Amino acid sequence: MKNRNKKFFIWLPLFFGLSAAYAQTVGDTNNQSDSTMASNAEKMIDGGIRSEFDWRNTGSVFTLSGEELTRMNTGNLLNTLQGRIPGLTVVTGSGEPGYDNPTLYVRGQSSWNIGGNRVTIYLDGFQVDLNALSSLSPYEIESVTLLKDAAALAIYGFEGGAGVLSVRTKAGTTTGKTKITVNGRYGMMSPVQLPKVMDAYQYVNAYNQALQNDGLPIKYYNPDFYKATDDPFHPNVDWYDKMLTNRSQLQDYNISFRGGGSRARYFVFGSYTDFAGIYKNPDIIDKDFGTNAKYMKINLRANVDLQLTKNLSVRATVMGITEDRKTPNGFTADQVFNALMEIPAASFPVKNLDGSWGNNSAYSFNPVQRLRQNGIYSSHTRNLQTDFSFNQKLDALLEGLSFNGGVSFSNQYVGVYQTGFTVPAYEVIKDAYDNPVLDAAGNVTYKKIGDVGSSINDAGNDHWNRSTLQFGFDYFKTIGKHTFTAMLKGNRHSYVHDGQLYAVHTQGLQAAVTYDYEKKYIVDLSTSYLGSADFEKGHRYGLFPAIGLAWIASNEDFLKNNSVIDYLKVRASYGLTANNNESYRFLFEQWASTSGGTNLGTGNTWYTGRIEGAYPNTDFTWEKKQVFNVGFDLNLLKKLSATLDVFHEKRSGILETPGGIPEFAGIDKRMTNSGKVSNTGFEASLKYHDNINTFEYYAGVTAAFARNKINARSEDPLPYDYLYQKGHRINQMRGLECLGFYQVSDFDPSTGLLMPGVVKSSYGSVKPGDLKYIDQDKNGIINDYDKIPMQFAKLPEFTLGFNLGFKYAGFDFDAFLECVTNRTISLLNDAYYYTHPIANNNNITEFSLNPWTPATATTATSPRLSTLVNANNDQNSDFWLRNGSFFKLRSIELGYTIPQIGFMKKIDAVRVFANGTNLFISDKIKSLEAERLSMGYPLMKVVTFGLKVKI
Repeated sequence: MKNRNKKFFIWLPLFFGLSAAYAQTVGDTNNQSDSTMASNAEKMIDGGIRSEFDWRNTGSVFTLSGEELTRMNTGNLLNTLQGRIPGLTVVTGSGEPGYDNPTLYVRGQSSWNIGGNRVTIYLDGFQVDLNALSSLSPYEIESVTLLKDAAALAIYGFEGGAGVLSVRTKAGTTTGKTKITVNGRYGMMSPVQLPKVMDAYQYVNAYNQALQNDGLPIKYYNPDFYKATDDPFHPNVDWYDKMLTNRSQLQDYNISFRGGGSRARYFVFGSYTDFAGIYKNPDIIDKDFGTNAKYMKINLRANVDLQLTKNLSVRATVMGITEDRKTPNGFTADQVFNALMEIPAASFPVKNLDGSWGNNSAYSFNPVQRLRQNGIYSSHTRNLQTDFSFNQKLDALLEGLSFNGGVSFSNQYVGVYQTGFTVPAYEVIKDAYDNPVLDAAGNVTYKKIGDVGSSINDAGNDHWNRSTLQFGFDYFKTIGKHTFTAMLKGNRHSYVHDGQLYAVHTQGLQAAVTYDYEKKYIVDLSTSYLGSADFEKGHRYGLFPAIGLAWIASNEDFLKNNSVIDYLKVRASYGLTANNNESYRFLFEQWASTSGGTNLGTGNTWYTGRIEGAYPNTDFTWEKKQVFNVGFDLNLLKKLSATLDVFHEKRSGILETPGGIPEFAGIDKRMTNSGKVSNTGFEASLKYHDNINTFEYYAGVTAAFARNKINARSEDPLPYDYLYQKGHRINQMRGLECLGFYQVSDFDPSTGLLMPGVVKSSYGSVKPGDLKYIDQDKNGIINDYDKIPMQFAKLPEFTLGFNLGFKYAGFDFDAFLECVTNRTISLLNDAYYYTHPIANNNNITEFSLNPWTPATATTATSPRLSTLVNANNDQNSDFWLRNGSFFKLRSIELGYTIPQIGFMKKIDAVRVFANGTNLFISDKIKSLEAERLSMGYPLMKVVTFGLKVKI
């Protein structure tokens, strides 16, 4: 694996250097205008004359400059998009270095099968995996464009139903001079929020109370023993302090060379990123036994555009990225952070009195031991993308006609090298009075947990590649006041990765015709005829048409010289897109499977049996989405710009398991295309940009709202309408409606049973202090038929972004804030161990500081403490639901560009800056940050200092 990596990086920089050198040589021979070449390059990058950046656009698109992405310092490019593009919801992932991938949604969710990260990603005109985008540097990005409605998505067919994110990297310039830019950033990170757990004294008192509530004798006879901090027999360990530091770093450095002329342009880029975790002293024993969480990345890119002849232009791109991740062996980040929260401070010491590792049979997990002495898990990832595009003018045949095409190959390989070590730990044996048991010699006795061991694993565990081949024609013609553009393209796409039995193959045609009259009235017809091998022969191809209309009212005579309205375009579109889904393939087939068997013959030979698989879906097809969109674009007073889109989507053919089949039928059926969902919402952006003398300032706001509704879903017959999902949101919260707690007065003091007329629970016996629910069907028993829809889903419906800044006397300032609302989270689902103390040997956190007791019956905020698992309290209910809204200062930056005085005149620009990421958070969940509920590896806030030099 290491040798292959060396070869990869021997030829890649060599290619970059030769490409840049050749482009520089050709570019310097002629510095005249290169408008022809630039136009052709734009066509190739964006898939033809029909470009989402064209003023003729009738669809709903939003473009963000790459410069905006540099204002946040994160290890994953996708996290820089949070809140910045209306209609794109970026749900934060873990804060762990190298494993911080978020999930993406476009216009909310309109299918229960289209979850996060189904968005189709295009990089420089070719489809790539999401991982290929997440590892890019923001400094190599020119723009990011989100395509949202049918007019923009129809040409993508069933690859466009979940939206398309199109990214362009930087290209060369035409100045004839090479511009060198160097950027460096160093960021200091700390956790946004960690869960608050109780100390040993609080824990043992709570445990004793739980035992008493269960009618059992107490365990800790002298809780005062646990007030000390250094007693190895009655420990009081702050596991977060022992395992974590409050500081880590995120740094990245890059250099780019950009230049060219009329014959050639080039952009060459290289960067290095180093992202460290927050584990404390991981290699204090030996660097081979323990490691901090680490993520190191090297990005290399060369983009070259060549005008080979008057009519032929080509573009070649090579991108290479290596990613190296290291984590402590023996646990995942989720496991260790769960352990830090779940292991009580009183459980066992980090090390025993004799210097051995401490442990306890109930947990068998000493986090510090695992961190420092269990080895290292290393993974190495290589990403490679190579593209080649060309555009040949065919004016000799027909004026305005051109032939173009391209080929792309992208690949990712992940290899793993893992060293594992185990050493024993020891549990102090105690008597019934919580004192250590001594042997005949007066020595403390221990129970050994674990053995000495070692292991090595060296293997590749993941590999994928995508290849695309596309050819087609573009046409552009203006006749008087009439302008026609057209595009016809054929393509074939292949995608294969480990674990697949069959590669995903798609192919077909894409076409579009756009007509405008006097740059006032625009008609845009687009379609694709695409097929996939996932479907049955004769049913593999589909037609996905769309129409877009636009009226540029500002070009009308009555507005042409208007002093207020600079630009006004009204547009509308309607069309069809779709989704295929790799998780659901070949459902038209019926497969048999191995099951059981029998012994036959004189030799009693075993013969394996076969059983019928699920009955096929003979009408298996893709999920279809009809989209209607109305919008306008407006510029006022050369200062204010606004965009508004209102949309309505109808998705049909959603795959689901058919309901209503009784178990006694003895059959199973493939998923059928019977689900339907509608989705309605809007997106808006508003920006004001002005200057007073030399003081330049701006402010903007973006907003997005999307609400879905299930119109049809196959469900088993249910006795009440509120039990059906139809008519409600996808993944809307459902549960019992809480009525407080059972009180002592609810029970007969002589029998301990509930009084007549008091609602009973079907989830087990209850006691005073357990949750009490409303009986929705009035039958006197709480069961699943009493669970009703409530509040919102976890995916937010409404997102707001606020941006403001200024430039003055060399200073520049920018701040971006995001607000998320109409979102509900469940502590039961997402923070179970935080909210469920004592039972299953769990810890106790701040959530349970005020549990129910007879003395706190009217003021308690959590159920009674118990050492037993309580099924009644563990039901989904509104007791566990919280408002998931939050307000975050995503980024803030202050920079200063040093004046070009003296020797500084030899340098184009030097800028120093400081910025912050996720510095301020306002939410409504006590002691937990609302975005990820502080679970697992925490989200990080970052303070960064940086330098940018242009030569």
